[in-house]
Amino acid sequence: MTTQLFWDRIAPKYARKPVDDPDAYEEKLALAASLLKPANRVLEIGCGTGTTALRLAPYVRHYTATDGSRAMIGIADAKLDQGAPANVTFHHADAGELIAGAPFDAVCAFSLLHLVEDIPGVLAAVHAQLEPGGLFLSKTVCTKAAAWPVRALIPTLTTLRIAPRVTPLSEGDLVRFLEDAGFRVERAMQLGKKRMSPIVIAHKTG
Repeated sequence: MTTQLFWDRIAPKYARKPVDDPDAYEEKLALAASLLKPANRVLEIGCGTGTTALRLAPYVRHYTATDGSRAMIGIADAKLDQGAPANVTFHHADAGELIAGAPFDAVCAFSLLHLVEDIPGVLAAVHAQLEPGGLFLSKTVCTKAAAWPVRALIPTLTTLRIAPRVTPLSEGDLVRFLEDAGFRVERAMQLGKKRMSPIVIAHKTG
């Protein structure tokens, strides 16, 4: 089963699922809002059903959100009829695609990079679509920080189609990927209880 088919299949269930750690989620939103500026044009890749895009859009000029799952984007689009901010657009696109409207002032990728097969390729696309000095804000699950039984279970869950394919990462791996792609990492921090999903604040060099 391809990654897109997995997310298409689980999209309705995903949309109904409560946030695992509401306090950490609100802290993430507050951090992102503090870094974004009213004049910014923002791209979010891997936006899922669009909840975060709709929460952050009021803080910027325009917010473009993409996801590789058509089912996820369909659910996100339906939210635009519910009094949503007028400056949000949702598009079906893979994480590594170049999006019309680039360059952007900021790109966000929340809970995404560990799910893509070609991390350098996705980061190269992000870099290409950012203004010089532009912000890249990411939150990534780093399963190398998990206990050994959890790490050992992940491939089985993927085979059984219970969980998506995951690239094993540490925070150090993530930072090296970003630096190799031409980003200056300003800060990495942990939010919430699990302590295995660092938020990284980085800027495009040059």
